[in-house]
Amino acid sequence: MTACLFGTYDRRHSANRLLRRALADGGFAVEELHEPVWEDTRDKNASYFAGPSLAGLAGRWLTAGRRLAAAWRRRRGEPPLVVVGFGGQLDVLLAARICRPRAALVFAPLVSLTETLVEDRGLFPANGVRARLVTQLDRAALRAADLVLADTEAHAEYFRRLGAPAAQVVAWHFGVEPEFLSVPARDVVPRRVLFYGRYLPLHGIDTILGAAARLGDRADVVLIGGGPERPRMEALAARLGARVAWRDEVPLAALPAELAAAAVVLGVFGPGAKAAMVVPNKVYQAAAAGRALVTRDCAALREVLEPGTHCLACPPGDPDALAAAIRRLLDDPALGARLGAAARAHVLQHFGAAEVAARLAGVLAAKLGVRPEGQAA
Repeated sequence: MTACLFGTYDRRHSANRLLRRALADGGFAVEELHEPVWEDTRDKNASYFAGPSLAGLAGRWLTAGRRLAAAWRRRRGEPPLVVVGFGGQLDVLLAARICRPRAALVFAPLVSLTETLVEDRGLFPANGVRARLVTQLDRAALRAADLVLADTEAHAEYFRRLGAPAAQVVAWHFGVEPEFLSVPARDVVPRRVLFYGRYLPLHGIDTILGAAARLGDRADVVLIGGGPERPRMEALAARLGARVAWRDEVPLAALPAELAAAAVVLGVFGPGAKAAMVVPNKVYQAAAAGRALVTRDCAALREVLEPGTHCLACPPGDPDALAAAIRRLLDDPALGARLGAAARAHVLQHFGAAEVAARLAGVLAAKLGVRPEGQAA
C-alpha cells in the first residue's frame, strides 16, 4: 500500500524525516504531495506570528492548498494512506475534505499550536481571541484524523484533554535519526559541556546559564545554535557572569562529531508543561551517541530512558541541581561512560530505525487495518 505524505510540512524537520523513514522501512511505498510554506523562515519569532505576517502566510497557504488539491485530482492508483506530519494543522483539515477516496487519514502533529504559541512561548495571551482560535484549530485538526500519533504517552493524554477522541490517539516514539547511530572516533574534551538547539523557552537556557555561573571554570560550557531567545540569553549570561562559549548553528551532519567530543551533553530544563511532555531529539541523539546526558526529569523522559541507569535527571528550572549533576559527571568520568554505554545499548535496541518502523506498522494495522503490500492480515 502507498502512504502519501500530504501538505505544507517542513521536509527538513526531524519529526517529518523520521515519520517518512519509518513508513518506508515499515514496507509502505511512500509518495509526497508537498507544497512548501513554513520552512522559508528558520527563526519564527514574535513578528512571524503578528498580524501582517499571518495574513501573508494565510495567502501563501491558500495558494499551496489549491495546488495540493489539483495534485490530488491528478493522482492515479489505489486509495492511499494519507499522512500529515508536524506543522500540519491546516493540512489535515484540507486532507479530510479533498483526499477521497483514501484508506485512512493519519495526523502526527508532534506538538499542538496551543502548547507552543500560548503555553510555552506566550505569543498569544491565554484566554485571548487568538489563543481561543488556535485551540479551536488544534481541536478540529485532531478530530479530523482517523488516527493521531503522539510522540509520548504524556503527549497523547494532553491531546485527549485538548479534544481528540481518546480511542484515536496512540503514542508512537519517533526514535533517533540515523545520522547519530554511528559515532565518529574523537577524543573527549574533558571539561566540555554541550548544548545545541533553537533557544526556545522549553529548552531552559536560563537554567543552563545559571548552572554555568555556579560551575565557574570547573566546566567549559558550549552552546550551539540560534533562535528567538538567544539575544536575551546572551545578555543574561553577561549579568550572571556565566563562562559560556556561543557558537552558531552547525549542519546536522556535523552534530555527531560535536557529541563525540563532549564530556557531558545537556537536554532541556524548561519548567513548562510542553517540556514535560516531549523527548527532544537531543536526548535521543546523546543517548545514541553514548554520551553522558543530563536533562530534566519528567514522565515523558521515563518512557524512553531511566534516570540513574541511562542518564542523570534533575528538576526543571533548577540551576543548582543542574550544576550538581554536571559536576558529578565531570568528577566521575567512569560514571558518565557507564551511563552513556547503557543509554546507547538501550536506544539501539528499542528506538532504532527497524524497531520504530515495526511499531508504526503494528499501530496502523491494529487501529486502521492498514498494511503494506503483501503483509498478511
